[in-house]
Amino acid sequence: MTKVAALLEGRGLRPSHQRVRIYEVLAATKAHPSAEDLWQALQPELPTLSRTTVYNTLASFLGLGLAKPIYIQGEELRYDADMESHGHFRCRSCGRVYDFPFGEAEYRPRLDPGFVPELVQLACVGLCSGCAKPREG
Repeated sequence: MTKVAALLEGRGLRPSHQRVRIYEVLAATKAHPSAEDLWQALQPELPTLSRTTVYNTLASFLGLGLAKPIYIQGEELRYDADMESHGHFRCRSCGRVYDFPFGEAEYRPRLDPGFVPELVQLACVGLCSGCAKPREG
């Protein structure tokens, strides 16, 4: 049994070939893909994989704490298998999403007693270093 299959099974999810491959592709990238990105990446290898399967599998991963949703701007939902604390920077020019470190103690929301945060995200939008460079002409 592969490490990913054991991870899925350990969380109570049957490690089907499709689920294992979706998780492997998600965990192997820092691009923070959307469900559509993952479906397109897997199509050549798994031509019978449906978009519905990808969306349902990602919903299972979120519910089991195997991935987290990334909301940066607008309604676009991306996914991240890196469960460590970190923020995201989205370049408004090229659209890439970059990770940046921060510790739990550095960014802790100040909430009234009784509030229980389930997801805390720090997201920035601007220009990445490549897009911010002055264009040489």
